[in-house]
Amino acid sequence: MSTFDFLIIGAQKSATTSLFRYLEAHDDIAMPAAKETPLFTDEVSETDIEAFFARELPGAEGRLAGKATPQYMCDERIPARIHAHNPRCKLIAVLRDPIERAWSQYRMNLRREHETRDFDTAAVALLEENALTRARAGSPPLHSERYEDEGDFYIAWSEYGRILERYVALFGRAQMLVLFMDELSERPEETLDRVLTFLSLRPGYRPSNLGEVAHRGGDGVIVPPAFKNSLRSFPPIAWLWDNVPGKHQGTIRYWYEQLNVRRTSRAYELSPFVESRLQTHFANDAELLHRMTGVSAPWLKRYASQDAKSQAREAIA
Repeated sequence: MSTFDFLIIGAQKSATTSLFRYLEAHDDIAMPAAKETPLFTDEVSETDIEAFFARELPGAEGRLAGKATPQYMCDERIPARIHAHNPRCKLIAVLRDPIERAWSQYRMNLRREHETRDFDTAAVALLEENALTRARAGSPPLHSERYEDEGDFYIAWSEYGRILERYVALFGRAQMLVLFMDELSERPEETLDRVLTFLSLRPGYRPSNLGEVAHRGGDGVIVPPAFKNSLRSFPPIAWLWDNVPGKHQGTIRYWYEQLNVRRTSRAYELSPFVESRLQTHFANDAELLHRMTGVSAPWLKRYASQDAKSQAREAIA
């Protein structure tokens, strides 16, 4: 049976595409041409996996087979599916400051015209226990027909400790490599060597795109959605689009969105009260991450310190 030797499991908006691009040209690694090609996001059989390999990885024999899909850190049922496929599969998680990640996802949803709230309002709503419970148990949108709303998941998908706890319980610490997005951007050669060593490959491989950022965020678009939709409804273009195979539609939609972004690097905008609440929330999760993986997140001390100051102010009040 064809098996995956490793998976880049996420997190979303944390440079998983950059790592995918670095690895895909390695002679000893086989990865699908399109990142995030669906698999394990639903129940899968051996027949489904064999069909995937025949279609997406025809030259995988004799090489390490891998895949990158950030949705693997967005659905609590996926770790068990991957473990049933290959309990020896190695896992790579790339993490980002959780508030920055949530902000980046918010901006993407805003750009896709699915979001009307400001970030403060959205964050407060999503920190409610009922909202967190729904988001944690929910299935991530697959965007099979069009981009769907991700507005329920800004907070839940940044809970790395909670998410990775399930993976560690099934696979153990030794089969997981936890990286941080800043490491990829600030020390790409050293970080890539860590990945190669983890995969039992010789370090020193240097792709031509090493250090390049695959995606940069932005608030706006170059071509307004209204114009795109009117063009899409034009009969000849509608006919042409409808006759493009489904898997190619996803690739075209992906690249269109990447090229249509107005690139900006604006920092997240939060009131001090909401920022304090988020820091408290994610400090607790970062402590769980440390207990589960042995890895200390760069933001743990900073967020925990802010939480302590907030509690002191409340006690004085």
